[in-house]
Amino acid sequence: MRLLKSGTVKAREKAARELWQEPDPRALTGLAAAALTDEDVTVRRVATSALGRLQVPERLDPLMQVLDDREPDVIQSALLCLRGVKDDRVIPRLLPLLRHRDFHVRTGAGQTIDAFRWAPPNREQRVWFCVAKGWFSRAAELGADAIPALKLTVETSPVFVAIRAVEALGKIHDPAVVKLLCEVLHSPEPAVGIAATDAISKVGGSGAVAALMTCLKSTHTQLRSESARALGILGATEASVPISQMLEDKEWEVRREAASALGKLKNPETLEPLTKLLDDVDSDVREAAASALGKMRDRRAVGPLVMALKDEYGAVRRIASAGLARIDPDWISLPETRAAVEKLKLAIQDADPAVRFFVAQLFVNMGEMSAEDLLGFSPADQLATPATKRRRMASSIFIALLEDRDRDVRQAAAEALGQLGGEKAKHALTRAGNEPDGDVAAAIQMALQAIAAEPPT
Repeated sequence: MRLLKSGTVKAREKAARELWQEPDPRALTGLAAAALTDEDVTVRRVATSALGRLQVPERLDPLMQVLDDREPDVIQSALLCLRGVKDDRVIPRLLPLLRHRDFHVRTGAGQTIDAFRWAPPNREQRVWFCVAKGWFSRAAELGADAIPALKLTVETSPVFVAIRAVEALGKIHDPAVVKLLCEVLHSPEPAVGIAATDAISKVGGSGAVAALMTCLKSTHTQLRSESARALGILGATEASVPISQMLEDKEWEVRREAASALGKLKNPETLEPLTKLLDDVDSDVREAAASALGKMRDRRAVGPLVMALKDEYGAVRRIASAGLARIDPDWISLPETRAAVEKLKLAIQDADPAVRFFVAQLFVNMGEMSAEDLLGFSPADQLATPATKRRRMASSIFIALLEDRDRDVRQAAAEALGQLGGEKAKHALTRAGNEPDGDVAAAIQMALQAIAAEPPT
């Protein structure tokens, strides 16, 4: 007890630790004084913890006074001591700590309050309690009242917690949320800013587009790409030109997301830069460009998409075919297609058998090659009529598109397979039965029902 008043910090700390190891009610006064008045943080923290080990009612008042300490570590020590106390005076002292600037103090207060099996009596206290406990989705369900608590969490919490709070803000449709998320876009933590782009794409609102456009030139790769994606979701046609400039970005992820966004925006002015992207060195980027061109439904894209049918990657070829079908179901007969055929004929000599097969099938369908000229295919393929070949090729394309990242493409593929029918389509649709998107899942079920109603062949 005398050492607790020593002029040496180490001596006072040692005394507090020894009193912690051997709790003695006679140390109550000395430990309370050290916990409340010692100039050293560690001494106050250890003295508080030792005070909590004294199994006497008189410890409660000094422990609750410690909750006003300026140091979070000391407050946390008091919170741990109060967790097992059964006294109605504790809850009113803990409630203000749910709004403390320190993340660990807030969560500690929430856990201590929860140990009392306390039920918030009003909406405001329910919000702060839920946020302190990490129940961000529950808080978001309470609407705009949750904004201040979630804002504090974003500003003062570890990155992984701040991201979850931003995601919860994306579930609240209120102008104040949009303003807050626009500020969060420029967080010093890129991961938090990236989460904000996704949240903004869900709530939209005035100012969202302008804020996202400022991020298109961010030095952080993922923030640039996610901002482009969000602008595409929001249908921000005014962002078409700056996004098209990102098609020359040095990072493939940015080029891919920029192409996907332009496919959603459907601005005719961006068609030419998108067609150039069909020659990108990255196959994912070429896939995104082919998909975007198909969504634009512009006949100027027919020639470039026909040339993409010689791409070395099967996914690019399939998406290019699907894009052509979107532009015109009878794209094979278009003059733009015929104009590209002479260039495409060179691809029949391609070293990749899959490319030769794909292009040769196209030529047979166009009447540029007879079925007998196809070497290395099964007799069934050689004897099949052009109509049968087109049906088989279309089925293969749409089956592949059932796994596309874009839920609109997956839905369109399911609907097309329901019209084409056949056992191959049936098996593929059945395998896709765990589709997470509700609209796509419904399209799959309707397609299966249509196939089941087909007359037996």
